[in-house]
Amino acid sequence: MASSQAVAAAVEARRDEIVEFLSEFVSIPTENPPGRAYPEGATFLQQALTDRGYDVEEVTVPRDVVAQHYPDRAEHPRVNVLGHRHYGDGPTLHFTGHFDVVPAGEDWTYDPYEPVLEDGNLYGRGTSDMKAGIAASLLAVDALEAVDAELSGTITQSMTVDEETGGFTGLGYLVEEGYFADTDYCLYTECFDSSRVCLGHRGVLKFTVTSQGRKAHGCMAHDGENAITAMTDFLARIDDYRERLHTRTTDLPVIPPESRRADISATMLDAGYSENVVPDRCSATFYRVLVPGESVAVVQAEIEDLLTTAQNATDATFEYEEIMFAEPAAVPRDCTLSQTVARRVEQHHDDVEFVVSPGSDDQRFVVNDAGIENCVVYGPGLLEQAHVEDEYVPVDEILTAATVMATTAIDLLGEDEPTER
Repeated sequence: MASSQAVAAAVEARRDEIVEFLSEFVSIPTENPPGRAYPEGATFLQQALTDRGYDVEEVTVPRDVVAQHYPDRAEHPRVNVLGHRHYGDGPTLHFTGHFDVVPAGEDWTYDPYEPVLEDGNLYGRGTSDMKAGIAASLLAVDALEAVDAELSGTITQSMTVDEETGGFTGLGYLVEEGYFADTDYCLYTECFDSSRVCLGHRGVLKFTVTSQGRKAHGCMAHDGENAITAMTDFLARIDDYRERLHTRTTDLPVIPPESRRADISATMLDAGYSENVVPDRCSATFYRVLVPGESVAVVQAEIEDLLTTAQNATDATFEYEEIMFAEPAAVPRDCTLSQTVARRVEQHHDDVEFVVSPGSDDQRFVVNDAGIENCVVYGPGLLEQAHVEDEYVPVDEILTAATVMATTAIDLLGEDEPTER
């Protein structure tokens, strides 16, 4: 069986190749929303898999399914890509990652879609979050092939869309359609840096509340019913609710530690027509974070109680509109995959850190919906680089993560014990 040193050397030998691959990949502006350039991104990935000898499958989400989740974006095709390599009758190890990126925005020093390599860092939108993760998992299997690793089982690579807006037509759709039915181990290559093994994530409920009043001229405000005043009452109740939420904590290693509690924030507010008109509508959007152990159903009931109380205390009515939700997810620290990855991480870092993500991601579909306990998040991108201007990934991180992924595959799918740990 190939040694760790041989695998690492095979990875290092492909440094320039993987930088070139990732640069080309990042140059495709797969922005979400709305879902730009997904077909171009999928075609690029299909070619990469085909060139490597994978059995390749394209999964295009039906337009009506897209419209169900993203009604204003259904004209943008949702295309997911899978590749399979079969080595025998052993278990299946599934690497998965998303290739959509958040919009680049402004204030970049570099062109976000013309990647630049500088001081060992590759700059561009999506380098850390999370096209580097996909590059690393491809590189890992390239290295296994180069050293003729003796494997038994199947390695699957899936590259999905829409994680940045909930993942329902990406990884969620693949799980729903049964593509994970035969998966034994799943390594989700989201950005957490190569020294961390991520066991799960907090959940989220996004929703909008609209207070309904009655319009009037500002000089005759007594004839109206101010929707802003009504919303102020509801926001005060949200503040009290937030204080209570901060007492709901988790012992799981959520990072940063300040995120080890439930929370809620008002994130957008919209009201008014003119300075001399009493508004009859006021809308506020909220971001409710759930810690593991909480459920979306309970949170929805709590919000409904707050709305009922506010409505009884004012003359306004309130309407609730849900944007999306994601249940929390967590797997045991001692599950086979987390311990296997951790042992391999220790070969490259003094300490391996087990963490839980402060935000939600697609891991929940595999853990909660597919029922796969052996699913952890491990990838080369830097969490603090996600969604920021001048986003970058250190190339050394990609190589380290790829080596960890490859040697983990040997541990899980190898026909014999590896000769060197």
